[in-house]
Amino acid sequence: MPKLYERKWWQKLFKTPQAQPKVDILEDLDAIRSCLQEWHADTKAIIVKLNKLEDLEKERHVAKENILKINLHAQGRELDQLIDLYEALQNDVDINGLRLKMICKEYLKLAQNAGMDTLVEEKKNSQRWKFQW
Repeated sequence: MPKLYERKWWQKLFKTPQAQPKVDILEDLDAIRSCLQEWHADTKAIIVKLNKLEDLEKERHVAKENILKINLHAQGRELDQLIDLYEALQNDVDINGLRLKMICKEYLKLAQNAGMDTLVEEKKNSQRWKFQW
């Protein structure tokens, strides 16, 4: 039988504050920069897939009925690969957005500690700094 302090209801009732994750601004900036440098290859691969899909779609318009299914299967394969590439790119964008958000929060803490209250208030009220674009 679990000890009293190990039970879920006890932990919910007496929740200890979670430690805020330490933000290493330099490390996060380096990660964002590295990701951006790799995007050229990623976007190049996406463009190749888009061009292939465009060619297949043009072929479909002139294809005879017996070739239509083959064309659609080929388009499906290209779309599967395109979705995979886009998913990876979207994940990278989302992760880097979170990194940037954490950097901004850390900046506001540092500015607050430096006595820059007006600046902090201005940034906290900005929609861009709330990442609501």
